[in-house]
Amino acid sequence: RAQAVSLHDMVANSSQGKCTVKRGDSTQEVDTKELVPGDLIVLPRSGSCIMACDAVLLTGTAILNEAMLTGESVRVTKSALPRHEEEELYNIETHKRHTLFDGTEVIQTRFYGDQDVVALVVRTGFQTAKGELIRSILFPKPMDFKFYRDSVRFILVLFCLAAVGMIYCVYLYIKRGAPASMVILRTLDIITIVVPPALPAAMTVGTVYAQSRLKKQLIYCISPARINVCGKLKLLCFDKTGTLTEDGLDLKSVIPAKDATFQAEVEDVSSLEDEDKLKWSLASCHSLTTINNVLTGDPLDAKMFEGTGWMLEEQGMDEAKYDKMMPTD
Repeated sequence: RAQAVSLHDMVANSSQGKCTVKRGDSTQEVDTKELVPGDLIVLPRSGSCIMACDAVLLTGTAILNEAMLTGESVRVTKSALPRHEEEELYNIETHKRHTLFDGTEVIQTRFYGDQDVVALVVRTGFQTAKGELIRSILFPKPMDFKFYRDSVRFILVLFCLAAVGMIYCVYLYIKRGAPASMVILRTLDIITIVVPPALPAAMTVGTVYAQSRLKKQLIYCISPARINVCGKLKLLCFDKTGTLTEDGLDLKSVIPAKDATFQAEVEDVSSLEDEDKLKWSLASCHSLTTINNVLTGDPLDAKMFEGTGWMLEEQGMDEAKYDKMMPTD
Protein backbone atom coordinates (compact mmCIF):
# COMPACT_ATOMS: atom_id res chain seq x y z
CA ARG A 1 0.00 0.00 0.00
CA ALA A 2 2.78 2.43 0.93
CA GLN A 3 4.68 1.77 -2.32
CA ALA A 4 1.49 2.23 -4.35
CA VAL A 5 0.95 5.62 -2.71
CA SER A 6 4.59 6.58 -3.38
CA LEU A 7 4.22 5.65 -7.04
CA HIS A 8 0.98 7.65 -7.28
CA ASP A 9 2.63 10.72 -5.71
CA MET A 10 5.65 10.42 -8.01
CA VAL A 11 3.43 10.42 -11.10
CA ALA A 12 1.36 13.31 -9.76
CA ASN A 13 4.47 15.43 -9.12
CA SER A 14 5.76 14.77 -12.65
CA SER A 15 2.57 16.26 -14.13
CA GLN A 16 2.72 19.57 -12.29
CA GLY A 17 3.28 22.71 -14.29
CA LYS A 18 1.71 25.66 -16.07
CA CYS A 19 0.29 25.96 -19.57
CA THR A 20 -1.31 28.63 -21.74
CA VAL A 21 -5.05 28.16 -22.31
CA LYS A 22 -7.49 30.00 -24.57
CA ARG A 23 -10.88 30.34 -22.92
CA GLY A 24 -13.31 32.59 -24.74
CA ASP A 25 -11.53 35.73 -25.90
CA SER A 26 -8.86 35.60 -23.20
CA THR A 27 -5.55 33.76 -22.93
CA GLN A 28 -4.37 32.81 -19.46
CA GLU A 29 -1.81 30.72 -17.62
CA VAL A 30 -3.37 27.88 -15.63
CA ASP A 31 -2.13 24.88 -13.71
CA THR A 32 -2.11 21.68 -15.74
CA LYS A 33 -4.27 20.04 -13.05
CA GLU A 34 -7.09 22.44 -13.97
CA LEU A 35 -7.27 21.35 -17.62
CA VAL A 36 -10.57 19.85 -18.74
CA PRO A 37 -11.66 18.32 -22.06
CA GLY A 38 -12.57 21.11 -24.46
CA ASP A 39 -9.83 23.53 -23.40
CA LEU A 40 -7.65 25.05 -26.13
CA ILE A 41 -3.99 24.95 -25.12
CA VAL A 42 -1.25 26.93 -26.85
CA LEU A 43 2.02 25.04 -27.28
CA PRO A 44 5.18 27.11 -26.76
CA ARG A 45 6.89 28.11 -30.00
CA SER A 46 10.23 26.99 -28.66
CA GLY A 47 8.84 23.52 -27.94
CA SER A 48 10.54 21.82 -24.98
CA CYS A 49 7.50 20.97 -22.86
CA ILE A 50 5.82 17.86 -21.48
CA MET A 51 2.20 17.17 -22.39
CA ALA A 52 -0.08 16.96 -19.35
CA CYS A 53 -3.11 15.62 -21.24
CA ASP A 54 -4.17 13.97 -24.47
CA ALA A 55 -4.87 16.67 -27.06
CA VAL A 56 -5.58 16.80 -30.78
CA LEU A 57 -3.51 19.27 -32.79
CA LEU A 58 -5.65 21.89 -34.58
CA THR A 59 -3.04 24.21 -36.12
CA GLY A 60 0.63 23.87 -37.02
CA THR A 61 2.74 20.77 -36.48
CA ALA A 62 4.85 19.41 -33.65
CA ILE A 63 7.78 17.05 -33.26
CA LEU A 64 7.49 14.76 -30.24
CA ASN A 65 9.48 12.18 -28.36
CA GLU A 66 7.07 9.38 -27.41
CA ALA A 67 9.70 7.17 -25.75
CA MET A 68 7.80 7.34 -22.44
CA LEU A 69 4.86 5.47 -23.99
CA THR A 70 6.38 3.39 -26.80
CA GLY A 71 9.98 2.91 -25.69
CA GLU A 72 11.16 4.04 -29.13
CA SER A 73 13.50 7.05 -29.30
CA VAL A 74 12.54 7.91 -32.89
CA ARG A 75 11.06 11.41 -33.14
CA VAL A 76 7.45 11.52 -34.32
CA THR A 77 5.92 14.33 -36.36
CA LYS A 78 2.32 15.29 -35.59
CA SER A 79 0.28 17.35 -38.03
CA ALA A 80 -2.91 19.36 -37.59
CA LEU A 81 -6.20 17.52 -37.81
CA PRO A 82 -7.43 17.92 -41.42
CA ARG A 83 -10.83 19.39 -42.13
CA HIS A 84 -13.05 17.06 -44.14
CA GLU A 85 -16.17 18.11 -45.94
CA GLU A 86 -18.03 15.04 -44.77
CA GLU A 87 -18.69 14.82 -41.06
CA GLU A 88 -16.06 12.43 -39.74
CA LEU A 89 -15.99 11.87 -36.00
CA TYR A 90 -12.66 12.17 -34.22
CA ASN A 91 -11.28 8.85 -33.00
CA ILE A 92 -8.08 8.75 -30.99
CA GLU A 93 -7.04 5.42 -32.55
CA THR A 94 -7.75 6.48 -36.13
CA HIS A 95 -6.20 9.94 -35.74
CA LYS A 96 -3.05 9.02 -33.81
CA ARG A 97 -0.86 11.06 -36.15
CA HIS A 98 -2.75 14.18 -35.07
CA THR A 99 -2.89 13.41 -31.32
CA LEU A 100 -0.41 14.59 -28.67
CA PHE A 101 -0.35 12.06 -25.84
CA ASP A 102 0.07 12.76 -22.14
CA GLY A 103 3.64 12.34 -20.90
CA THR A 104 5.27 12.78 -24.32
CA GLU A 105 7.84 15.52 -24.83
CA VAL A 106 7.25 18.27 -27.37
CA ILE A 107 10.67 18.94 -28.86
CA GLN A 108 9.78 21.50 -31.49
CA THR A 109 6.68 23.21 -32.92
CA ARG A 110 6.14 24.59 -36.42
CA PHE A 111 3.60 27.19 -37.36
CA TYR A 112 2.44 29.49 -40.14
CA GLY A 113 3.58 33.09 -39.70
CA ASP A 114 2.26 34.45 -36.39
CA GLN A 115 -0.34 31.71 -35.95
CA ASP A 116 -0.24 29.88 -32.62
CA VAL A 117 0.15 26.11 -32.41
CA VAL A 118 -3.15 25.17 -30.77
CA ALA A 119 -4.36 21.80 -29.51
CA LEU A 120 -7.74 20.75 -28.13
CA VAL A 121 -7.78 18.78 -24.86
CA VAL A 122 -9.65 15.49 -25.33
CA ARG A 123 -8.68 13.42 -22.28
CA THR A 124 -7.20 14.12 -18.84
CA GLY A 125 -6.21 12.20 -15.73
CA PHE A 126 -6.52 8.42 -15.75
CA GLN A 127 -8.42 8.53 -19.04
CA THR A 128 -5.27 9.45 -20.98
CA ALA A 129 -2.86 6.95 -22.51
CA LYS A 130 -0.38 7.61 -19.68
CA GLY A 131 -3.16 7.40 -17.10
CA GLU A 132 -4.27 4.02 -18.38
CA LEU A 133 -0.67 2.81 -18.14
CA ILE A 134 -0.35 4.01 -14.53
CA ARG A 135 -3.75 2.55 -13.67
CA SER A 136 -2.73 -0.85 -15.04
CA ILE A 137 0.36 -0.72 -12.80
CA LEU A 138 -1.48 0.38 -9.67
CA PHE A 139 -4.41 -1.99 -10.19
CA PRO A 140 -3.15 -4.99 -12.19
CA LYS A 141 -5.66 -7.44 -13.58
CA PRO A 142 -5.80 -10.81 -11.81
CA MET A 143 -3.82 -13.45 -13.64
CA ASP A 144 -4.56 -17.16 -13.49
CA PHE A 145 -1.25 -19.01 -13.16
CA LYS A 146 -0.74 -22.75 -12.91
CA PHE A 147 1.18 -21.96 -9.70
CA TYR A 148 -1.99 -20.60 -8.09
CA ARG A 149 -4.11 -23.51 -9.30
CA ASP A 150 -1.62 -26.02 -7.89
CA SER A 151 -1.59 -24.15 -4.57
CA VAL A 152 -5.37 -24.41 -4.32
CA ARG A 153 -5.25 -28.13 -5.10
CA PHE A 154 -2.59 -28.61 -2.42
CA ILE A 155 -4.77 -26.85 0.18
CA LEU A 156 -7.75 -29.01 -0.82
CA VAL A 157 -5.72 -32.19 -0.38
CA LEU A 158 -4.61 -31.06 3.09
CA PHE A 159 -8.23 -30.20 3.97
CA CYS A 160 -9.36 -33.69 2.94
CA LEU A 161 -6.68 -35.28 5.11
CA ALA A 162 -7.64 -33.05 8.02
CA ALA A 163 -11.35 -33.88 7.55
CA VAL A 164 -10.62 -37.62 7.66
CA GLY A 165 -8.54 -37.16 10.82
CA MET A 166 -11.21 -35.00 12.45
CA ILE A 167 -13.95 -37.57 11.79
CA TYR A 168 -11.84 -40.42 13.16
CA CYS A 169 -10.83 -38.34 16.21
CA VAL A 170 -14.46 -37.40 16.99
CA TYR A 171 -15.51 -41.05 16.67
CA LEU A 172 -12.85 -42.28 19.11
CA TYR A 173 -13.44 -39.61 21.77
CA ILE A 174 -17.22 -40.00 21.69
CA LYS A 175 -16.85 -43.78 21.96
CA ARG A 176 -14.63 -43.34 25.04
CA GLY A 177 -17.06 -40.88 26.62
CA ALA A 178 -14.77 -37.84 26.59
CA PRO A 179 -16.31 -34.43 27.42
CA ALA A 180 -17.31 -32.12 24.55
CA SER A 181 -14.53 -29.59 25.30
CA MET A 182 -11.89 -32.31 24.97
CA VAL A 183 -13.42 -33.51 21.66
CA ILE A 184 -13.31 -29.98 20.18
CA LEU A 185 -9.76 -29.30 21.41
CA ARG A 186 -8.30 -32.54 20.04
CA THR A 187 -10.17 -32.15 16.77
CA LEU A 188 -8.65 -28.70 16.23
CA ASP A 189 -5.23 -30.16 17.01
CA ILE A 190 -5.61 -32.39 13.94
CA ILE A 191 -5.99 -29.30 11.72
CA THR A 192 -2.83 -27.66 13.13
CA ILE A 193 -0.88 -30.88 12.58
CA VAL A 194 -1.91 -31.23 8.92
CA VAL A 195 -1.61 -27.50 8.09
CA PRO A 196 1.26 -25.90 10.06
CA PRO A 197 0.07 -22.61 11.58
CA ALA A 198 3.46 -21.00 10.95
CA LEU A 199 3.25 -21.65 7.17
CA PRO A 200 1.35 -18.44 6.25
CA ALA A 201 3.58 -16.38 8.55
CA ALA A 202 6.72 -17.87 7.02
CA MET A 203 5.48 -17.13 3.48
CA THR A 204 4.57 -13.57 4.47
CA VAL A 205 7.99 -12.94 6.02
CA GLY A 206 9.70 -14.23 2.86
CA THR A 207 7.57 -12.00 0.65
CA VAL A 208 8.20 -8.91 2.81
CA TYR A 209 11.96 -9.56 2.78
CA ALA A 210 11.95 -9.92 -1.01
CA GLN A 211 9.94 -6.71 -1.33
CA SER A 212 12.44 -4.82 0.84
CA ARG A 213 15.33 -6.03 -1.35
CA LEU A 214 13.52 -4.82 -4.44
CA LYS A 215 12.88 -1.44 -2.82
CA LYS A 216 16.62 -0.99 -2.24
CA GLN A 217 17.05 -1.36 -6.01
CA LEU A 218 14.37 1.35 -6.54
CA ILE A 219 11.90 -1.24 -7.85
CA TYR A 220 8.31 -0.65 -6.78
CA CYS A 221 6.26 -3.73 -5.97
CA ILE A 222 2.59 -2.99 -5.45
CA SER A 223 1.45 -6.60 -5.86
CA PRO A 224 3.52 -8.81 -3.51
CA ALA A 225 1.77 -11.94 -4.77
CA ARG A 226 3.64 -11.50 -8.06
CA ILE A 227 6.94 -12.08 -6.24
CA ASN A 228 6.11 -15.76 -5.73
CA VAL A 229 5.22 -16.04 -9.42
CA CYS A 230 8.54 -14.46 -10.43
CA GLY A 231 10.30 -17.21 -8.52
CA LYS A 232 8.81 -19.73 -10.96
CA LEU A 233 9.99 -17.95 -14.11
CA LYS A 234 12.38 -19.93 -16.29
CA LEU A 235 12.45 -17.84 -19.47
CA LEU A 236 12.40 -14.08 -20.11
CA CYS A 237 11.73 -12.66 -23.60
CA PHE A 238 12.58 -9.11 -24.68
CA ASP A 239 11.11 -7.50 -27.79
CA LYS A 240 12.83 -4.11 -27.54
CA THR A 241 15.25 -3.62 -30.40
CA GLY A 242 18.42 -2.06 -29.08
CA THR A 243 18.32 -3.84 -25.72
CA LEU A 244 19.92 -7.04 -26.98
CA THR A 245 20.90 -5.87 -30.46
CA GLU A 246 22.26 -2.73 -32.06
CA ASP A 247 19.72 -0.06 -32.96
CA GLY A 248 21.92 1.57 -35.61
CA LEU A 249 21.45 1.22 -39.36
CA ASP A 250 23.93 1.52 -42.24
CA LEU A 251 23.28 1.99 -45.93
CA LYS A 252 25.26 -0.61 -47.86
CA SER A 253 24.20 0.06 -51.43
CA VAL A 254 21.35 0.78 -53.83
CA ILE A 255 20.32 -0.95 -57.07
CA PRO A 256 18.98 1.49 -59.65
CA ALA A 257 16.33 0.39 -62.15
CA LYS A 258 16.03 1.60 -65.74
CA ASP A 259 13.60 0.50 -68.44
CA ALA A 260 12.10 -2.09 -66.04
CA THR A 261 15.55 -3.66 -65.57
CA PHE A 262 17.80 -3.63 -62.52
CA GLN A 263 21.21 -2.02 -63.06
CA ALA A 264 24.54 -2.65 -61.36
CA GLU A 265 24.79 -2.25 -57.60
CA VAL A 266 25.98 1.18 -56.43
CA GLU A 267 27.61 1.39 -53.00
CA ASP A 268 28.36 5.13 -53.06
CA VAL A 269 24.97 6.82 -53.48
CA SER A 270 26.56 10.28 -53.74
CA SER A 271 28.29 9.15 -56.94
CA LEU A 272 24.94 9.03 -58.76
CA GLU A 273 24.20 11.96 -61.06
CA ASP A 274 22.29 14.84 -59.50
CA GLU A 275 19.55 14.39 -62.11
CA ASP A 276 19.07 10.74 -61.19
CA LYS A 277 15.47 10.16 -60.01
CA LEU A 278 16.60 7.54 -57.47
CA LYS A 279 18.85 10.12 -55.84
CA TRP A 280 15.99 12.61 -55.86
CA SER A 281 13.75 10.07 -54.13
CA LEU A 282 16.29 9.28 -51.42
CA ALA A 283 16.82 12.99 -50.77
CA SER A 284 13.17 14.06 -50.72
CA CYS A 285 10.90 11.15 -49.74
CA HIS A 286 11.28 11.34 -45.97
CA SER A 287 9.94 13.05 -42.84
CA LEU A 288 13.28 14.34 -41.55
CA THR A 289 13.73 17.72 -39.91
CA THR A 290 16.49 19.64 -38.16
CA ILE A 291 16.44 20.34 -34.45
CA ASN A 292 19.29 22.51 -33.18
CA ASN A 293 21.11 21.87 -36.47
CA VAL A 294 20.90 18.11 -35.96
CA LEU A 295 19.13 15.89 -38.50
CA THR A 296 16.28 14.17 -36.68
CA GLY A 297 13.73 11.57 -37.76
CA ASP A 298 13.40 7.94 -38.68
CA PRO A 299 16.88 6.27 -38.62
CA LEU A 300 16.25 4.59 -41.98
CA ASP A 301 15.29 7.91 -43.58
CA ALA A 302 18.32 9.59 -42.00
CA LYS A 303 20.77 6.99 -43.38
CA MET A 304 19.27 7.16 -46.87
CA PHE A 305 19.43 10.96 -46.89
CA GLU A 306 22.98 11.08 -45.53
CA GLY A 307 24.02 8.65 -48.25
CA THR A 308 23.10 11.18 -50.93
CA GLY A 309 25.55 13.74 -49.52
CA TRP A 310 22.91 16.48 -49.80
CA MET A 311 22.08 19.12 -47.19
CA LEU A 312 18.60 19.61 -45.73
CA GLU A 313 17.47 23.23 -45.90
CA GLU A 314 14.15 24.32 -44.43
CA GLN A 315 12.30 27.55 -45.09
CA GLY A 316 12.15 30.29 -42.49
CA MET A 317 13.86 30.92 -39.21
CA ASP A 318 13.41 28.75 -36.13
CA GLU A 319 10.86 31.17 -34.69
CA ALA A 320 8.67 31.24 -37.85
CA LYS A 321 8.83 27.92 -39.65
CA TYR A 322 6.48 27.28 -42.52
CA ASP A 323 5.56 23.62 -42.38
CA LYS A 324 5.73 21.46 -45.48
CA MET A 325 6.37 18.18 -43.71
CA MET A 326 4.28 15.07 -44.10
CA PRO A 327 3.29 13.30 -40.87
CA THR A 328 4.90 9.99 -39.99
CA ASP A 329 2.78 6.86 -39.64
